[in-house]
Amino acid sequence: MGKINNIWNYIARHKYLITIVLGVLLVGVIDENSFRKIIVLNMHKNEVETELREAMEQYERDSVRLRALNANQKGVERIARERYFMKRPNEDIFVLSTDKRETTDDARTK
Repeated sequence: MGKINNIWNYIARHKYLITIVLGVLLVGVIDENSFRKIIVLNMHKNEVETELREAMEQYERDSVRLRALNANQKGVERIARERYFMKRPNEDIFVLSTDKRETTDDARTK
């Protein structure tokens, strides 16, 4: 019985401190709306806003290209020929690559 009285006296003496510590733990860590969760959600929000900004910039660039293509039919042909290697009948296409290839001298030194 003496041990229970000692614990009860300790709690009675420090009741405000215990209440404050439990309240801070509840609000700061345990609760669904805790500070930790707010920080994580703000970081996620910043990432999503960055992705949205990049998508909007890409949309603007693509919109400008689309308007240019709609205004000029030769532009459509130029893009089809450059990007998709389309050709006219009886026409040969040579693709020049800028990829660096390994020469025999480079292969021997490795």
